[in-house]
Amino acid sequence: MNLLIIYYSREGSTGLIARGLSQTTSGTLRELVDSRTMANGGMFRALLAALLGLGTTLVDPDYTVEPHEGVVIMTPVWLGNPAPAVTTFLGNAHLKGKRTFIIAVGGTAGNPGAISRMEKRLRAQGASVVGHGEALGYIPDPRAVRPSDEELVAEGVVLAESVRKAFEPQPGSPVGPAGTPE
Repeated sequence: MNLLIIYYSREGSTGLIARGLSQTTSGTLRELVDSRTMANGGMFRALLAALLGLGTTLVDPDYTVEPHEGVVIMTPVWLGNPAPAVTTFLGNAHLKGKRTFIIAVGGTAGNPGAISRMEKRLRAQGASVVGHGEALGYIPDPRAVRPSDEELVAEGVVLAESVRKAFEPQPGSPVGPAGTPE
């Protein structure tokens, strides 16, 4: 399967998990870069944008997904929502007919609200959501024990099995050459 793995990572945990997923699936990584600096109140504005479901301006955005059979979209969860960079990507990429998989990375194991909002947006654009997964990333508490880089990469490796299974053709459903139902 020719996968494109789209991710945004402010502190690095989502990026490390994406790297583990990419290494295991041979997927192509594409990082979303927010043009806003997080210093001088930028993080407050970014959290407010996430809370309101707003996007941001990306640096050198690439919304091309056509050459890939499947798209994995990874986001850190901020206040129960996808990061603004991911919201911007979802609003600009042409995902109609694309098979997608969502991965929410948060400080807690469950992020159903963020997944539900992303799934609703993807379906509204005509994308097919074949599954979702969740991973623990950095906890935004300086007293919290942070997982090591190796542990985060290992989370991506573990997620790869769920991603592979989700993109496998379902029994009895014909599949076209790009992995989409005929």
